[in-house]
Amino acid sequence: MGFVLVIALSLFGIGALLQASASWLLLLKWVGGAYLVWLGIQVWRAPPVGLELQGTAERRSGASLFRQGFLSAVTNPKAVLFFAAFLPQFIDPARPLFTQFVIMAGTFALVEIATEWFIASAAHRLRPWLQRVGRQFNRACGGVFMVIGAALPLRG
Repeated sequence: MGFVLVIALSLFGIGALLQASASWLLLLKWVGGAYLVWLGIQVWRAPPVGLELQGTAERRSGASLFRQGFLSAVTNPKAVLFFAAFLPQFIDPARPLFTQFVIMAGTFALVEIATEWFIASAAHRLRPWLQRVGRQFNRACGGVFMVIGAALPLRG
C-alpha cells in the first residue's frame, strides 16, 4: 500500500508542478516529442519481426496458463493504481461495497478478456500479411511515431 501512496503522491506532485509552471510543461512536451521521434527512428530501422517459432514449446495445461496470467495481472501495480484511482468515483457508499466491487471488477475482466481474445484473433489472421510486408509496416509505424513526436511540442 505504501508503494501506491508514493506513486500517487509523485503523480500529484508532477501534475501540480506542471500546472504551476508553463515552462516545465513546455520542456516536458519537447522531451516527450524528442523521445517519440527517437522511438520512431528505432522502429523505422528495426528488421521485421520474425514470426517463425523457434524450437518447440512445452505443452502446458489451460489451468497452468490461467494461473500464470492471473498472478501476473494481480501483482501488477498498474492494475492496483487503476482500480484505486478509477473505481471509487463510481462507488455508492449507501449500497453494499463488496457487491459493487464484484460487479465492476467482473465487468472489467469480461471486457479485458474479450479485448485480448480479439487482439490474439486479429494477430493470428494478420500473421501472413505481416510476413509479406513487415519492413513496410515498421516504417509506417515509425513514421507515425515521428510525426506525433514532431507535432507534440508544436501544439498549444
